[in-house]
Amino acid sequence: MQLGVILNRVFRMKDNPLFDFVAEHQNELDKLYFILPLEDLSDAAEVKRNDYYKVVKGFITALQKRDIYPYVITYKKLASLVDDLDLSHVLIAKDIMSYHKETYDYPHIKTAFEKHQIKVIGQRVNHYFTPLMTLNKQQQPYKVFTRFYKANRKNVIHTPAKSYQYKQLSQSAEKGFNQSELRLDNNENMEKSARKAWHRFLDEDISYYKQLADDVSQDFVSGLGKYLAYGLLDIHAIINDLLEGYDSDESSYESFIREVMFREFYYILMTQYPETATQSFSEKYRNMQWSYNQSHFKAWQQGQTGYPIVDAAMKKLNCTGYMHNRLRMVVSQFLTKNLFIDWTWGEDYFRKYLIDYDNASNVHGWQWSASTGTDAAPYFRMFNPIRQSERFDAQGYFIKTQLEILNEVPSQYIHNPTKHKDKLKENYNVEIGKDYPEAIVNHKHSRDYVMDKFKQFK
Repeated sequence: MQLGVILNRVFRMKDNPLFDFVAEHQNELDKLYFILPLEDLSDAAEVKRNDYYKVVKGFITALQKRDIYPYVITYKKLASLVDDLDLSHVLIAKDIMSYHKETYDYPHIKTAFEKHQIKVIGQRVNHYFTPLMTLNKQQQPYKVFTRFYKANRKNVIHTPAKSYQYKQLSQSAEKGFNQSELRLDNNENMEKSARKAWHRFLDEDISYYKQLADDVSQDFVSGLGKYLAYGLLDIHAIINDLLEGYDSDESSYESFIREVMFREFYYILMTQYPETATQSFSEKYRNMQWSYNQSHFKAWQQGQTGYPIVDAAMKKLNCTGYMHNRLRMVVSQFLTKNLFIDWTWGEDYFRKYLIDYDNASNVHGWQWSASTGTDAAPYFRMFNPIRQSERFDAQGYFIKTQLEILNEVPSQYIHNPTKHKDKLKENYNVEIGKDYPEAIVNHKHSRDYVMDKFKQFK
């Protein structure tokens, strides 16, 4: 067997199923090559692009320290490389749903390799459940999360860690080289940093998770989304950690396990209904006549809607590639319900900016907000952005980190500045419509409009 191991989005040395496979099948190998194809992020935001390359370079450095030298190449040149190496087989992750471009996902890349008469070996590396093992009695995927959770929670168990030696890998593999234009000048071990941050969360913050997870002024979050999107941490190791600490605080740990299972729920649905990446899961809404108001969409993108909680969240996303989960729900509901703009526009914008982008979670999260997906918010459930702001950023601490113009505005006025524009101008020297935008839509009016639109599809 002349085997090429495709490493993209499995950027970890520890608990790596691809390395484990190589170790177990070493006697069957005639030639072994590690290949790291770089994604085309030319249409991604700079913050996302830079973060991806930082992680990649750190991983390559970690490999080289273990005397493992992968071929670093772009996806465009991958076909010519596998032909030059005369590969008979490739080993690749088959369960990653977090690529920037759909063409890099397993079904597409598998077809491409098979056209070159190369046998594809798929390994599950980034998700806990095998989709077909989670189906209901009718052999259909669960479409309501609570039912999925109750049916599969018993299968969340402790699993043994992977066992292989780096020396064994390095001695078996041919030495590759960098065939891309990427400068490998970053020595930061991102995997080690991720592991330390995860254990710090378990030691210090998980006990607050259930109580404060929605408080956007305090980041009691794990950062796990990014670690999983890049494959920096192993999902089985994460589950093991959660089960080992479970008895110390059952309520908080169970809440977190539930969130991990939500990620699995969306992943399984995407494997069974891949068409929902671009169209509504609920077929009756596929002909919905959304608004395609470019000026409204641009105001949303730039954080210029006149609703501070929405604007602050979008400004932070644009600068950091990160957004708190509660805020993702707020801004997606605002776009799809208050502005009635097609959810696919928002999903695509998140794809370009989120450093923890996961296709399945992002798509189904957007469809939840738009009321077009499985287990979605009923169409009549529409967040009031002012009320969301008052509940989850009561003192306006988060808002003020992103909207400096509102720094001196007290909490009773900061959530709805359009309503209090006279007071803001008179007492705080903030002129609504000049220093900060006036609300681009009226929540009550937009709610009435959206309700009428959805009722047409009942």
